[in-house]
Formats: sequence, C-alpha cells, structure tokens
Amino acid sequence: MAARHKPNRRRPLVRGGLAAGLALAAAGGTLPFLLSDAHAETPSLTVPAPDRFQPVANPVYGAGPGGVVERAEVKDQSALGYYRWTPDGGAPVDLPASSPSDDINSIDGGGGSHVSVTSGDVVAIYDFPNRVRLMDMKSGTTTQYTLPDGHFYRGVFGSAVLTATRDANGDKNVLHVLRMADGQLTDTLVTGLNGWVAEDGMTLGGDDRSVAIWYAHPDGTRGVGLLDLATAEVTPVFQGATGANAQVEFSDAYVAWYSPDGGNTTARVLPRATPEAAETRLELGPDDAGTPQLGLVGDWLLTTRQLTPGAGDFLVREGAPLTALPIAGGEPRTLLEHAGRRMAQVPGGGVAVTGGASSGDWAVRRVSVGDDGAPVLRTVREVAPKEGRLTRLSLTAGHLVTAESDTTYLPALFHRRITLGATPSVGDRSLLARPDARTTGEAAQRVYDSRQPVGTGDGRTVVATTDADGAQVLVVLAVDGTRTVVPAVDPQSGEKMPTGSDHVSAVRSASGRYVVFGDSGRGLEDRQYVVDLDASGGPKVVRVRQGQGGLAVWGTTLWMPSDSDDGTLQAVDLKTGATTATDPITDNGCLPQQLQTSGPWVYWDCYPSGSVSSGHGVYNTQTRQSSWAPRGTLGDGYVVAYDGDRGRLDLTPIGDAPRTIEAFTSQYAYPIVEADRFGGAVAYAKEKSAQITVVDSGVATSPVAGIESRVDGSVDLGSATDAVWDAHWQLSKPVVDAQMTVRNKTGRTVFEGSAEEYAAAVSLTWDGRTDDGRYVNDGTYTWELTGTPADGSGADLTVTGTVAFSGSHVH
Repeated sequence: MAARHKPNRRRPLVRGGLAAGLALAAAGGTLPFLLSDAHAETPSLTVPAPDRFQPVANPVYGAGPGGVVERAEVKDQSALGYYRWTPDGGAPVDLPASSPSDDINSIDGGGGSHVSVTSGDVVAIYDFPNRVRLMDMKSGTTTQYTLPDGHFYRGVFGSAVLTATRDANGDKNVLHVLRMADGQLTDTLVTGLNGWVAEDGMTLGGDDRSVAIWYAHPDGTRGVGLLDLATAEVTPVFQGATGANAQVEFSDAYVAWYSPDGGNTTARVLPRATPEAAETRLELGPDDAGTPQLGLVGDWLLTTRQLTPGAGDFLVREGAPLTALPIAGGEPRTLLEHAGRRMAQVPGGGVAVTGGASSGDWAVRRVSVGDDGAPVLRTVREVAPKEGRLTRLSLTAGHLVTAESDTTYLPALFHRRITLGATPSVGDRSLLARPDARTTGEAAQRVYDSRQPVGTGDGRTVVATTDADGAQVLVVLAVDGTRTVVPAVDPQSGEKMPTGSDHVSAVRSASGRYVVFGDSGRGLEDRQYVVDLDASGGPKVVRVRQGQGGLAVWGTTLWMPSDSDDGTLQAVDLKTGATTATDPITDNGCLPQQLQTSGPWVYWDCYPSGSVSSGHGVYNTQTRQSSWAPRGTLGDGYVVAYDGDRGRLDLTPIGDAPRTIEAFTSQYAYPIVEADRFGGAVAYAKEKSAQITVVDSGVATSPVAGIESRVDGSVDLGSATDAVWDAHWQLSKPVVDAQMTVRNKTGRTVFEGSAEEYAAAVSLTWDGRTDDGRYVNDGTYTWELTGTPADGSGADLTVTGTVAFSGSHVH
C-alpha cells in the first residue's frame, strides 16, 4: 500500500450564493463578482500579493539634519527614479536634477547632474557643463552659480564651489574656491599642493570645512591632502594612500579614508583636530565580502558593502549588514542585518542609510550617538516592499500552489489553502519547494522558475522541469515535504526524452496517482509520458506515446486520439489496459493536439495555438454528446477563456452563454488563469500582478464520485509486517464528514469511524479492532464509505465493497 497523504480536517472550497456574498461584504472582505447574466452573486476571495524578497532600492545620496536626498526604485521596473528631497516626516519633493541610468552620482555630472548635501539642509545640484544651484530646503531659497569660462566642476562644499582650471601643460590641476558674496563671485586660488593634483577623481569627499584631495607628486609619492576651505590651503595627510575608487568621510571628530585598490582591506582614521597625529588602522574584513562604504558616528566607523554577485550567481541578495567598528578598538556591532550600499554623512553628525531585517522591514534610518556613546538607530520613514512576481498558479481541490520567481532567494513554489462560501478565507502561505541556497548552476537554481505546478487532487503537486544535466524530469512534491524525481525515460527502450528548444516538457494532465508530462503533442517526434505515482517501488513511467496528439487523464482513464484519422478518441483503463473508442467528436476528423478532462467532460483542441474559432469543443462522456466551447481552460461543467479583443475574462457554462468574470480597465496580455478541475472555483492573476482572485464558477459541479481507489481486499491480522487494512479513494471533488462503516455478514456494525480527508482524497487505516477493543473474527465483511460534498452540490458519496480478515486467532 502506498504511503498515506497528510490528512486535513479543514473544509475545502465550500461554496454559496447571494447570502455568502452578502456575509463577506458585511465582514469587510472582497465583494463578489457579478456575472453578466441574471445569476446570483457568487463568492470571491482576494489573495494578497507576497512581498518581493529583495528590498526596494532606495539609495541615499546626501543627508541634512532634516531630510535626505534619495532615489526610489520605480514601481514597474528595477530602474531608479529621479532625485528627490524627503524631509523627515514629510512628503518627497522632486529635485530639478537629471537621474543617471544607474546608481552612479558622478561628480562631473556624467552628462547629467551631481547632487550632494554638505551643509545643513542645503542641496547642491551641478548640471553639466557649468550650472550650480544651492537649494535651501528649509527656506525654499535658491542660489545659482554659473562657473566662469575654463573652470571645471569639482564639488560643492557648504557655500563654496571647488573648481579646476588647466595648468601650463594643459592639465586640470589648478584648484579654485568660488563663493558668492553680495551678488559677486569671488575666486580664491588653492595653495600648498607642493606638486600637482591628479585629474581623475581628485575630489574624494568633504563637508563645509574641508575637502579631501588626492594628489600625486612629481617624485612619485601619492597621498591625500586636506583642503581647508577657510584658508584655501592643502595639508598632506594619509601619506602613500592611493586614490583609485577611494572615499574620505568627515565627522566633527574624525577623517576616515578607504580605497579597495590592490586588494586593500584596511581603513585609516585620523583625529580631525590634529591630522598630523598618528593614524588608526581598522581592518574591514576580506574583500570578497564586498566593497565597503564608510560612515562616521561618534567614536565609531560604520560600514556597509556593495555586493557583487559572481558569474552564474542567481541569488537575490538583501544587502550586506550595517556594521559599527569602535575606532579605539574592540568588537564590531551589527546595527542592521541588511543595508543599502550607500550611506550619507549628515553635516554636523550622524549618518543616514536605508536598511532593515528584510524587505518588509525596510526603512530610511538615521544613526546617531546614544547616551552611552554607542550608535543608536532611529527610523525616519518606512520603505514599502515591492510586490513579488507570480509566474504560474495551480488550484486543485482548494489547494492553491504558486510559482514565484523573486519572493525568496531563488524561484520557489508556495502553498495556500482556499475556502469559499459564507466565510471565504485563505490559509497561511507556506513554502512547498525551493532549491537550497548553496545550489549552484542555472538549471538547478531555476528548477521551479516559470514552471507550471499541477495538483493531482490528492494533495500532491507535480512539476515538469530539467535536472542538473538538462534532462527532462517530473518532480513530485508530497505535502509532507517528500520530493521524488521521475526521469522522462521510455521504460521499454531506456531512451530519454530529446532536449532542445523543440522539446519543452510540461505537465499535460494529472489525476490522483496518474500524471501525463512531456512534449505538447504537436510534432511527429513529440513524446508524452504517463507516470504512476503509486507504482510498486515508487513513481515510474508506465506508458509512452510518440507523435502528434494530446493526452489527458481522469481517475484511471487515459484519453488519447485514436489511431485512425476519423475524429474519435480512445479511453484506456490504466489499471486493466482495456480500451474503448468514442463516436467521432472533432470537426472534419481533425486530430486533437490538446486534451483536458474534468469529471464527465473531455475538452479537445486540434489547433491550440491557432486563432480560428473552430477546431475545439467539449465532449460529454456520459451523454456521448459534443458541443462547442471557447478555446480556454476546462473546469467541471464550464470553460474559462480570456477575450483579448474585449479585455475581459469570460466563463462559459457548457451549453450556455458566456458570463464575464471581470472586465479589465486596460488591455492585458492574457492573465494567468486556472480552473479547479476537482471543484467549482477559478483562480486568476492579472498581468504584472501577483495578487490572485479566486471566484466561484456559479456552475453546479458534477456529483461526487470515486474515480480511483487502492483498497486492500484481504488482511492477515496475524502478519508481523502488515496487519492493518489500508484504503485510499481518489474522489472527483472534496467531501466532508467522511465516515467508514464495517458490517459483518449479519449486518451488524463492527466498526464505525471517521476517514481522513485531504484535498479530493479520503484515506483510512484500520487495525481490525472493534469498538470493545477485540479483533474481528475471521471472515468477509462489508464496508461502506460515505461523505457529504464539500461544495454542497449533488448527492452524498456512497462507496461500498468487501474485505476478508484472517489471522484473528493469533490475538
């Protein structure tokens, strides 16, 4: 007997009509959809979109005591928006500065703007080639400079503008401090260079008192000089420090320098009052942890890091920690688990940074010094997370499975429990499957990316994907976390499914223990594999079909095109091998390249990628009648289809007129839509949204029935290895209050108990003991399984049979 699937006593997808909708509206939930005809309102449920794993990019480029300069990630893409000033506790104000296409705030403008804050709440904006604006964000006043001819911008520091002009050799090595006084621009020449200044990246940082200049002397020595803006004199510091990608940060008490040049991992810190004093060196850690960004708060050096994923590394990172190192020595402290790679030094003290524990905890924060001298954090403004990306969804017997590409560090599958009816609800979102964080290689990391999960109706989920070698496989995910991989291999020849762009595997159909996966069935070389999930020894391929034609399975019946070109289908019993044929059902004898099945319905489509309105329809296996249906997704008694011309999602009851589930206000490129084949619900998500709507179809479902079973016909109660009666039934839809009754040959009840319900399956294990604790006598007993349809539609379930017990004398 195959392993049991996890029981769940919660009730699935109980449906209701107008009363249910009114109850939901009164509770403040989502209002039901109104179908386009006179049918009653049907219950619906909104499943909120999960957060993206990666926090929203919100780098800070400068900060004053009362606000920050930042750029926020725009809503619909990963690019950054324009610069803006956001006052603490206030609304953002757009700045008149052009935004680069990336996160670089180039000091020479880069053809755009350079934005900085080095004094109070004054934002400095440089626009290439010669315009400088100083915007006082408190007073609202603006001072504007036009650089003199021949002057090249090197930064704004307080009210001073640093520029460079060309020397006698034509190099931009002569520095000037420009200020506006009484409406006139003054120009003070910088002295004390004692050599010449390198042109590229000469300005390393500064505030309203000093500017750090990288210099290179003709004798080959290099270092950093501090330009005193009051005297326009440069004093050499940090002898031997290089300038490649260097940064210098200033606080009232310290000056700190760091450059990653040559693999350097050490920061150098000087007291600002006595820069000639001996420097302090702080080890920042290995360079493979990312390039550090510095900040200064009190007697602490802060670091964040710019993480650079390696080649083939698809992990989405949340950001490196914000760490505080005591300048006087001691153990570092982690202030934030994750932080953006930019920090902004606040003139007068403190640092502004964006970070948090996760995307849901992301915020602009200020770091200052507490009463004990240690850094403390203050949240200024929360940064709302970005909606994650949904790529596929599956709804089966009330179990919603979603394929999400960026809501965790690698693409993964998640599970939720859906209930409609008088009190619609969605259960907790739980992780169903995800590659390990240490997994390497694109195939292994993307195993669930954009892959369609399909529920089997008994709680399991199957996904067709590729293994590490690129071979097509079926991944079987049980509710207890068990993961089984079934290769796409012909059991007779051992030949694997071909690979390449012409052979993309997908799950084509699933029902309980049987799954069809493989090619689409549109090509002569296409192959489709039938898997028995509960075969002896574990899941395995039991049948292969090559060539054109779709396959679909319901219960134990495999539907497939007949071998003759007459528009008929054949039904194969996968347990007995018996084959029966239908009457012609397709137009002009065309070959169905796609089949779907649910309950008594078989949907066929000869041209699934075509745009013609013919060549597809629905066949009723009970009445043996064919009828037209739109090209779409089959449910129990209806087809759901998106009308791209009208921008609406329609539900067409078989044999009836279509009803509109939702008319979209703008044109969408085909929403993600799935119908619950083991129930009456439809789930869909609009384009570029991970929010899911689940709506009752409003169509009465078929009567509940057992469509496959594995029931022991005999039990040896004296067995040392298997002395219990195991029984499992796959149903056409979920039931509640499933009860098992066992009677002896006289009709007396010897056992009565509840069966375990999960999805559209029912299981029972009985050890043969009667209510008084004694074992039943040897003999044949009659059992009866009953249950009430969870959706309230149709008659109760009744299934009967017999079981023979022996070996009771052992006890």
